[in-house]
Amino acid sequence: MKAVVTGGSGFLGSTIACRLIEQGHDVTVLDLVPIGTKGLRPDARFVQGDVRDSDVLMKTFQGAEEVYHLAGVLGTSELQETPQEAIDVNIGGTVKVFEAAGTCGVPRVFYPGKPNVWLNTYTITKAAAESFAQMANASGPSRICSLRYYNAYGPGQALLPIRKIVPAFAAQAMRGLPIQVFGDGEQIVDMVYSHDLADMTIRFTRTERTDVIPDCGSGVSVSVNEVATAVNEYFGNSAGIQHLPMRPGEVPRTVLTADMTELRDVLGDPRLSDYTTSLAQTLDWYAQLPAELIDKTVAFYGWQV
Repeated sequence: MKAVVTGGSGFLGSTIACRLIEQGHDVTVLDLVPIGTKGLRPDARFVQGDVRDSDVLMKTFQGAEEVYHLAGVLGTSELQETPQEAIDVNIGGTVKVFEAAGTCGVPRVFYPGKPNVWLNTYTITKAAAESFAQMANASGPSRICSLRYYNAYGPGQALLPIRKIVPAFAAQAMRGLPIQVFGDGEQIVDMVYSHDLADMTIRFTRTERTDVIPDCGSGVSVSVNEVATAVNEYFGNSAGIQHLPMRPGEVPRTVLTADMTELRDVLGDPRLSDYTTSLAQTLDWYAQLPAELIDKTVAFYGWQV
């Protein structure tokens, strides 16, 4: 089977591409940067291009049976003052992906959403694109489905330029710095392992559903303070936790835990990884990164050693 992963050089895109390759499929990655630059290194065909380029999309989607659309501009506070590129890519580019897939007769398209609990640029663009997917389903030949991903973590998640919870915590702990937590740290997150997300995504896409399942996570509640403590313990970091004001676009004491009932009804047992084990495997990956990359990350964010 031929599958295309847009944004397949990134964290989740490359994880999905790797999983598809393990299953024996013919995978093409479409991205602005070469494979392995941002995430893992799937052994896939690479096409350099922008999802806003309809010609590139049409050429790449020819003969594809599945498209996983993971390309996008990420960020929460990072996008508050500069929303235009996110609007252009996350909405405009996504609409072009849906149009090209329909024109090329791609049977199945997957688009990842997110819980709509914060009012920020990224959340707004994801919600809008999700609505365009439903509109396209009403009139086009492609079947577009969506899962709303909760807090993804795993090997290959970039340290910068977008600050994510596990990479940031790992870099700080590796340099003996206090882990910086926004707010009081009692906000609840649902940490879902990237390999589990890839598996659930592929299985759900092949159900040929054309709707949105709003909860795709682990179903396990954990506070941000608990994540920070676990990272400190893994690296033997005694510097503790430093609490900072919440970032723009985020809300204090948010509770985000996926209700996995609907997804289990569709997929059966999602075979989720043990959190403690998968977090350790993720931190193992960061521990093996070059020291100069960790130093670059610390300098980029202005953390004081």
